[in-house]
Amino acid sequence: MIALFPGSFDPVTLGHLDILKRGAQLFDQVIVAVLNNPAKSPLFTVQERIDLLRESAADIPGIQFESYSGLLADFARKREIHYILRGVRSEADFAYEMPMAQANKQLTDELETIIMVTNHAYAYMSAGLIREIAAAGYASIFESGFDDKVLDQWVTPTVKNMLKNKFM
Repeated sequence: MIALFPGSFDPVTLGHLDILKRGAQLFDQVIVAVLNNPAKSPLFTVQERIDLLRESAADIPGIQFESYSGLLADFARKREIHYILRGVRSEADFAYEMPMAQANKQLTDELETIIMVTNHAYAYMSAGLIREIAAAGYASIFESGFDDKVLDQWVTPTVKNMLKNKFM
């Protein structure tokens, strides 16, 4: 069985990696599907996000990385994949994921969404919040005394270095 693990991964977090590791135990293969949305302005390019994912998940067997644009249901149908793996941190995440899962099911009847509850250690952290903390901290590092060790609890060292390079 193959599952898609879609997202923007801007940047990849330890929470993403936790869901990916656990998903890899359930499926023979997991394709990490990195969203290329031209309407948004991500911090990292699609290729940078794939490279960060590839390095961060190097120890997880059965993982592949691809980018996609458009509807996830179309991407899954073209590859004959029947499972989507999603992580939720809160009721708000579930409220967002539920209609997405139902819409995907309407678009492709064979498509099932598997929702995993995140590890409590990552329940309050998002990629967007990590970007905000890194941007504010690295931009004012000399005035604020920002200790970037705080990022170690949410991202890999490689991701932290890439964030530092983006904001310093």
